[in-house]
Amino acid sequence: MRGLQWSNAARLLDRRRPAHEETQASSAYAAGLRLGWRSLKGIRHVSGFLLRHSEHPAGFAALFGAGIVAILLYGMVSTPGETAPTQGSETTSAPESEDIPADAPQSAATAPQSSNTPAAMMANGTASGAGETFTLKSGETLIRLLARAKIANGDAHGAVAALRDIVDLRRLRPGQDVRVWRTVADSRLNELRLRDKFDAEAVVRRSGDGFAGERSTIASLPVTRYIEGTINDSLYLSATKAGLPEPVLAEMIRLMSYSVDFQRDIRVGDHFEIYFERQYAPDFGDVAEGRILWAGLDLGKRRLEATHFVDHDGMAGYYDENGTSIRKALMRTPVDGARLSSRFGKRRHPILGYTRMHKGLDFAAPRGTPIMAAGDGVVETAGRNGGYGNYIRLRHNSELKTAYAHLTRFAKGIRRGKRVRQGEIIGFVGSTGRSTGPHLHYEVLKGSRQVNPLTLKLPPGRTLRDASLDLYREGRHRIIADIATIKGRDTLTAETEQTVIALAGR
Repeated sequence: MRGLQWSNAARLLDRRRPAHEETQASSAYAAGLRLGWRSLKGIRHVSGFLLRHSEHPAGFAALFGAGIVAILLYGMVSTPGETAPTQGSETTSAPESEDIPADAPQSAATAPQSSNTPAAMMANGTASGAGETFTLKSGETLIRLLARAKIANGDAHGAVAALRDIVDLRRLRPGQDVRVWRTVADSRLNELRLRDKFDAEAVVRRSGDGFAGERSTIASLPVTRYIEGTINDSLYLSATKAGLPEPVLAEMIRLMSYSVDFQRDIRVGDHFEIYFERQYAPDFGDVAEGRILWAGLDLGKRRLEATHFVDHDGMAGYYDENGTSIRKALMRTPVDGARLSSRFGKRRHPILGYTRMHKGLDFAAPRGTPIMAAGDGVVETAGRNGGYGNYIRLRHNSELKTAYAHLTRFAKGIRRGKRVRQGEIIGFVGSTGRSTGPHLHYEVLKGSRQVNPLTLKLPPGRTLRDASLDLYREGRHRIIADIATIKGRDTLTAETEQTVIALAGR
């Protein structure tokens, strides 16, 4: 059984839950689901034979029955002190990010059971009293936040001094949560936790008459998510409505930009699919987006695929269904979501008023829209250039260069001689120089002559062969099989569904 939809059990129970009970039961119900997930995680750890959910479906099926029972038994009792995420409605085959993971873990390497969680520390006496969360306000220092939390001034300064050794406090921003634990008797600060990364936090604990700080790893689980949808307006809007996180969407657009002109090739009714990794932190109930495993676009009769693959030599990339790299020397579009407002060729100049050769493409976009390097290269020029305004020219190889004009500003660190990677942000759309409004003027130079970027023929990318191709086909087959199972919703057997109904008492 592949691509397990963990939210199916939740939906099955919710369909049988009277409306007046939902608010009262939702917290305990969601907490039970999360605790059940942890129980199942432990069972999977003991089994020891599930290496990847797509490689050993039978093993996972054998464990799933026990896991769902654990989920339900936990879910039908109220669990004090266990805060769970709110169950949300679903518009795709995957749950909202606050839910228990929708798809089976990509790896069986389960996260370690941390003994440094607040709950564990309360249990073993390291911390006492109720933990509280305070959010850093605009213009507020950490000392002032602790004063607002009614922490004694001496404790506040001691804790911040210890924290300064392990965290760059200058990087703290409004909205940062700080958790504090105090002693029951006199409310003295006993522990402070500041999560500055998804998978790590800074911990300060009372040590004798002072405080000691250390870094602590936050346990997380690798999971996968699949989303598909039909394009009704633009890819960006349709994918966002389907629940695709913006960082993943931006990466998908970048991958497809090698072969797709997003202004001319996308039509209403086209279809997209994406299967990607994410990390789930059970103790916090949130997720971090990971890499794309597979993406597909159906553009009329044209089918595009991109599958992630790591070769024997450790080289990672994305390949089409035939094992040819989708990566080309230059991207088709160096700016996302822009409208092609002027093509290559002769035209009447909007300012000068006479016909002249337009030696590039103009992309209309809001001021400040990021501009990406069309390919790997070296900055040859970055500065003011007459009617071009703020101007960047990149040298990609002995033959190809690209130029970007009318920028409002350059990205940090962009200067002559700097190496840039394909897709790296190098500047932002503006209207400097001879320009009638915010847009990017984009040129491709072959030798010293501008050529039409839309008709330029670029050599195909790397093609896998022999053992590498066999390994790629095997991995791609597993991913496609996982997706097919998820799409078919064949994730709970009839026997398991009957067990769910019986245990739920509905």
